[in-house]
Amino acid sequence: MAAPMRVFSRKGITWHCRRAAHQQSKAKYVAHTQRYCTSTSETESKSTDSVATPGTFKQDFFRATENDPTHQTLKHEGQFYSIPLEQVKSILPVGTSTKWQRLIQPFQEASIMVRRPALEVVNYLKQADYTNPPVKYALYGKKGSGKTMSLSHIIHYCHSQGWLIVHLPDASQMNYKFKFDYIDNYSYKDSTPYECMYDQPVYAAEWLAHFKQRNHKFLSEITTTEAYIWSKRETTEKGEPLLDVVNQGLKRPKNSCDAIGVILKELEHHSMSGKNRILFAVKTVNGLFAPLTNIRKPGGYVIPVAELTLNMHFKNFLRGNWTNGAMVMTVDSQNTRNQPNHDFKPLHLLQKEGFEFLDPFVPIFVDNYNEKEMESCIEFYRHKRWIENDTVVTEDGRKQLKFLTENSPGLLTMMSPTM
Repeated sequence: MAAPMRVFSRKGITWHCRRAAHQQSKAKYVAHTQRYCTSTSETESKSTDSVATPGTFKQDFFRATENDPTHQTLKHEGQFYSIPLEQVKSILPVGTSTKWQRLIQPFQEASIMVRRPALEVVNYLKQADYTNPPVKYALYGKKGSGKTMSLSHIIHYCHSQGWLIVHLPDASQMNYKFKFDYIDNYSYKDSTPYECMYDQPVYAAEWLAHFKQRNHKFLSEITTTEAYIWSKRETTEKGEPLLDVVNQGLKRPKNSCDAIGVILKELEHHSMSGKNRILFAVKTVNGLFAPLTNIRKPGGYVIPVAELTLNMHFKNFLRGNWTNGAMVMTVDSQNTRNQPNHDFKPLHLLQKEGFEFLDPFVPIFVDNYNEKEMESCIEFYRHKRWIENDTVVTEDGRKQLKFLTENSPGLLTMMSPTM
């Protein structure tokens, strides 16, 4: 008997072609990055022969004269400023754009473009009244428009001002990345587990390590307001540094989720003193309100997001029952499951539950590059030899590049080395 004929619909063929084109472009991007890293020394030795010297580029056009985000204004819009490489891990230890992290090594520079949405939020932070509960700022926009980098710019500003930073690098990662990272939650203090709640010790321990690296100087000064019992032999007494709670979670991963809950609870109490301002930065905040995770227990039960203890702790902190701080978050459809992708607006991605939970908040729209930002980024990539084809930087080549990328920062970064 002949095998049945396989029929493809027009829609299926279109989807298959787009997927294949995307994978091919991504493969070229990764290969170009690796080739760039391995040939850095050769490129530097031949730079004077094959490429125009840096002095021939419009450096004043794409370089910002001010690297301190505190003093940056609209006159620096569309220009790149640099973060010292030795400070990147302390300022942005985790959660920055993956594409941006890949470019640090070949560029030998950690550069961020000064854009209007970040400047707008920074201006709000400078004028806010911190005796009231924290104001919530939600960055939203199309996929690849630069929301994460605007959030990183804001985090850099708060770090330069001496803020304590609570950074959730990607709220949706708890739902889909750590597929086998779950155990039943058990509280020794109450001798009973939270009903239908699950811990994620691996993710929680990783989060604590980055939190300690970023805020070590604050953790030694902040003390606990009550005693916490971890086991029969381990107890954190009242008045001990909060650093002991962090070390407890790192030393005993099974207690890491409870340690995060204790830390967030103590930070709420500490905020009332007015000593240290607190920034709660969240990427893909709509991941906290997703219906299901990617965690499937034996027997087929899929764990809902609401049954994760980390989700409970971060959502409690997101309620804003504290003062002397601010919340800045992004709403993104890129790393979410079972959420509408046709619209990037907060109402569609947060759905009713998330929108009502965050309300009131200040929406900040992050658009694709404007003409000045696009030209600045092209010149920056040309200066860094990320764009090697001279025909791309011609007038006709620039028009084609803008048409193909739709002035999207993400698409520009990926497509530039492949053209």
